Amino acid sequence: MALLASLLRSEKRPVFLELRSSAGLIVTTASFATFTDVFLYAVIVPVLPFSLSSRAGVAEDQVQYWISISLAVYGAALLASSPIWGYLADRIRNRKIPMLVGLIFLTGSTVFLCLATNIAMLLVGRVLQGCSAALTWTVGLALVVDSVDASQLGMATGWVGMATSLGVLLAPLLGGLVYEHGGYYSVFAMCFGILAVDIALRIAIIEVKEAKRWIDKTPVQSTTEMSGAIEDVVTKSEPTGDDAVQRVGKDNTMTEMSEEATPNHSQPSPASKHNHVIGPLIGLLRKPRLLAALWGTLVHAIIQTSFDSTLPLFVKSTFHWDSTGAGLAFLPLVAPCFISPLIGIMNDKYGPKWLATSGFIIATPFLICLRFVSEDSLNHKIMMCGLLVGVGLAVALVFGPLMAEISWSAVDGMDPTQDDMSAVPYAQAYGLYNMAFSGGCMLGPILGGLIRDRAGWPTVCWVLGLITAASTITQALWIGGPLKLKLPGRAGESS
Repeated sequence: MALLASLLRSEKRPVFLELRSSAGLIVTTASFATFTDVFLYAVIVPVLPFSLSSRAGVAEDQVQYWISISLAVYGAALLASSPIWGYLADRIRNRKIPMLVGLIFLTGSTVFLCLATNIAMLLVGRVLQGCSAALTWTVGLALVVDSVDASQLGMATGWVGMATSLGVLLAPLLGGLVYEHGGYYSVFAMCFGILAVDIALRIAIIEVKEAKRWIDKTPVQSTTEMSGAIEDVVTKSEPTGDDAVQRVGKDNTMTEMSEEATPNHSQPSPASKHNHVIGPLIGLLRKPRLLAALWGTLVHAIIQTSFDSTLPLFVKSTFHWDSTGAGLAFLPLVAPCFISPLIGIMNDKYGPKWLATSGFIIATPFLICLRFVSEDSLNHKIMMCGLLVGVGLAVALVFGPLMAEISWSAVDGMDPTQDDMSAVPYAQAYGLYNMAFSGGCMLGPILGGLIRDRAGWPTVCWVLGLITAASTITQALWIGGPLKLKLPGRAGESS
């Protein structure tokens, strides 16, 4: 990474500096990066039930098993690499560097999946994909937090949430259609095209703190419009006082070593380094609101990946749909994602507590009632689509607010007038977020795929419903701060 950092560092003012360092472009890049990760993960979901038999020679009765295993392996890689990337991201000044490293993993995973003719290559591709997703989500979300004002964070994460949901929506739909009409390799030609756009965006952006090397030394605020919906998104104010002196001192050095201590400060001992790493992590894990957000994220991931592993095979066996139909089955599930920016605005105004709580309340009856979809009839097809819309609405209410809650809980209890806000471990917090999500990615295929194999579709549905019902308690009690009879307005504390 040091070599990459030296290549990125230049004393010459970059062209289009203001645009490339604007909050709007940075949020757009982070959103597209998450879209690409999710798209490449989900695009083969409707393809695998058909390609595993034709390309890898998997028996029909083993297809559900290997689909579930491949998704669980992705979750395991995500889980294992998230804390590593979270730690490194908080140690590396330039967050753009790990974002570019993530592209190496993502490109490698796409090549493996494209060329896969056996189970081993499929699993290697999923492992690399999990490593890439961990890096992109951990660093990308921390980059968003660095670049937008706290009062606009809910709206910004709403756009990230919508991009993610669009990936979940478009990937199975396009994957099924392209596979049906163009074949296996046409699916990956589309993937490499999307990957090329992602590469261009990640290379183009310049972090706000890096742009200040060339922009006027006075505090800079970037305002932009994102898709006609985000207005006056502003960058965080420039450091002042001693912190500003340290920042300028770092910019004038030609090394990547941490020099934030004063010149006379001795080299920290191994014990102090250990405390510097473990201390913030322990502090995060002591916050009930963060733990509640992590639990909600775990459950959200369980719901998403359980449908990834079961829905294509369920509609294939029940309605006799092909790969196109399997992709279209995800349309009602993720269609409500288009209201994610609106939910983000509500989150900024009212806080995340009742949005997340209502999401899990709404999800419960819709998930349980999916167990009644059992016949190949028009009525049951309509019922399934309607119930999936309800589940999709619930997921939209949960996803964005919990993502923003991770950031708000990280600064909970800190005093901006006395504490060093530049030391907030945002990347470690989102590393924990990724670990929770990856844990759900491991459990979801097991609950979905393996339980369906042994107990059937109805059992999967009521198990998911019970989990969301229990989750309403944790969200109501701790999200946004402890539950109070009188709910204060959101100012970064309670909802």
